[in-house]
Amino acid sequence: MKSSFWSLTTILIFIVFFFFMIVPVINLFTGSFQAEEGGPFSLQNYQNFAKYPSYWRSFYHSVLIGLISALGAILIGVPLGFMVARWNVIGKPLIITLSTLPLMLPTFIAAFAWIILLGRGGLITRYLETLGIQTGSIYGYPGMTLVFVSQLYSYVFLMTLSAFSSIDESVEEASRSLGASPFRTFMKISFPLVLPSILSGALLTFMSAIENFGVPMIIAQQTPNLVVKAYVEFTSEVGKHPGMAYTLSVVLIFITMASLMAQRYYLSKRNFIQAARGKPVVKQLSPGKRIAASVVIYGFLLFTLIPFFVALILSFMEMRGPIFIPKFSLQSYIYAFERSARPIFNTYFLASVATLASVLIGVPTGYILTRRKSVYSNMLDIVIMLPFVIAGTILGIALITFFNKGWLALTGTWMILALSYVIRKMPFIARSSASILYQLDPSLDEASISLGVSPMKTFYKVTFRLMMAGIVSGAILSWVTIISELSSTIVLQTPGWSTMTVEMYQGIISDDLGKAAAFASIMIVSTVIPLLFVTKYFSKEQTPLL
Repeated sequence: MKSSFWSLTTILIFIVFFFFMIVPVINLFTGSFQAEEGGPFSLQNYQNFAKYPSYWRSFYHSVLIGLISALGAILIGVPLGFMVARWNVIGKPLIITLSTLPLMLPTFIAAFAWIILLGRGGLITRYLETLGIQTGSIYGYPGMTLVFVSQLYSYVFLMTLSAFSSIDESVEEASRSLGASPFRTFMKISFPLVLPSILSGALLTFMSAIENFGVPMIIAQQTPNLVVKAYVEFTSEVGKHPGMAYTLSVVLIFITMASLMAQRYYLSKRNFIQAARGKPVVKQLSPGKRIAASVVIYGFLLFTLIPFFVALILSFMEMRGPIFIPKFSLQSYIYAFERSARPIFNTYFLASVATLASVLIGVPTGYILTRRKSVYSNMLDIVIMLPFVIAGTILGIALITFFNKGWLALTGTWMILALSYVIRKMPFIARSSASILYQLDPSLDEASISLGVSPMKTFYKVTFRLMMAGIVSGAILSWVTIISELSSTIVLQTPGWSTMTVEMYQGIISDDLGKAAAFASIMIVSTVIPLLFVTKYFSKEQTPLL
């Protein structure tokens, strides 16, 4: 009975992922080999990709900005992780909380705010010009690097923080006892041991940067990446076979999968195992050095949050065209709620529905991955990783073209938006559930089954309740990331089902900056309040998901 219940559950989850994600992506892949709908297979689209410089430039820009962002995240995240892990800096829990905020808040809000500050007519730019100081352009690589590094460094920081806190103390002591300086010990001992964590964080940064849609659209100008190019090709080919959009999508998927495989291959060839005996001692700095180190850390954290403070302040200023007047006003909020109330409702509705569906699918998936080990669970583990290597815009293109006809025509409905959110966020719920289950004794649900309770009832009456705190924490964090989703929404949204992210994006590109600032502020508040709630009541349960 136990085997049949979970076997059936595994099959159903496979069917859901196969039909709603794998088949649309396969359709996208096969479509890239067709010059026209239903036409013969050919390499014409790929020949065009190799022939026209605009496509090659988008490929080059994507890879280069991804590498620059990953390198920048390493240069900031590794020292920051070391200082927080090894020094007695002030308020470590607060540091960790503040460092997670940029990951949860939309990156294109940061791009918007930095343009307000450092753009051609930016506040800081105009002030420096009065002093006779000319600043370079923020558009292109400077702006994208600033946004991506300041918003994505936390991937490297959080992972290296955990790694530096887990290094066997005796390994570093042995190095120092042999006469090695602290710097040499760090470079020869500590750094290699945390290298897997560094590479994992750098890989997440690289993939997030090359898959990002909002930031390049707003601040890249003449340096579009593959995601933007695929979106432009798709929208320009409406009513025709979007062959080049498919081709660019496949190329982007290849880049992300190749980077993931390269990282895993590198790590598989090296041994990073250590015989753990004890955690490293936290260095007790003198009061002056402790304050100085804490000031540096908090100063950087506040710098990364400047864009969100700017958006909040600007939302309460009066607008005259695209110009902000330094005068308190609720004009932008009145406009947002009176003329654009539906997108606010849509955002919360879609996020709630998608989060609920993600929990209903993700929690059983996490159980299968941890408690039902088999070749099928290993296959399921691979399948649920696929959304991590498929950009939201690419997934949107795959879904909208596959479900635009036939017996399940979802294109143009709210359900296709919710579907894309579930596909992208369910793996987070599954992973966090699996992490929590590793901490629970399997004998608890085995005892229930031995007393005659069915496996399904045992799962929902015993296991699910024991996991509840972690599930709630994971659901809230997933809900927060859904409301800031733009990349897939911009492709799938239709009149009547616009969201706050789309309205804000459209406000930015149409110079309706008051509207954009108001929606940005609403999104920031909608993100920060749940995060503070999770941090206060579920600080331990949020760790697996983060």
